[in-house]
Amino acid sequence: MSEVSRRVSAAEWHEAVAAAKTDGYDYFDWLGAVDQIGRAGEFDEGDFEVITRLVDLAAGRAVLLRTVIPRNEPRLASIVDVFAGAGWHERESGELYAIDFIGGDPRRLLLSEDYVGAPLRKDAVLGARAGIDWPGAKEPGGAPSRRRMVPPGVPEPEIWGDRNPEGEPDPEEVAQSAVGGRVRRRRR
Repeated sequence: MSEVSRRVSAAEWHEAVAAAKTDGYDYFDWLGAVDQIGRAGEFDEGDFEVITRLVDLAAGRAVLLRTVIPRNEPRLASIVDVFAGAGWHERESGELYAIDFIGGDPRRLLLSEDYVGAPLRKDAVLGARAGIDWPGAKEPGGAPSRRRMVPPGVPEPEIWGDRNPEGEPDPEEVAQSAVGGRVRRRRR
């Protein structure tokens, strides 16, 4: 099966999906989001990329439609009126990345109603990980000491404090913590 990738603007997203369906891509395969924070190049600092894959089964071809939305206002037109099957995927991405799919179903799908935050955003501090001992030196190739380590994406305990800090962590520092950086709270 041949596959092409097309980048469209967020303003053209709905129209591009509808046009692809008209062009024979009448099978909705999936829709997902990617937090591009910390990636240089084609993305502005902290953008989200939303991708959908549509298939023309008769012709044996597929298209990936990609768009970029800003982190500070993650909103995108829903495509559920074009492909009803996109509803579940939009709800999942909306819930896990805090993306607002305009015209879509905003109900929770996976997380409990009292959960606060968007766990797949790279700037989200995973509170549950902060309360669990991290094995440290038991990692392959680690030193024999038993010094406890802080998991990637979790601030040092003296910075973390309670789970409702006044300042949010700097998104760039959280993204960098995955490669060894330490997270600090923004000062207001």
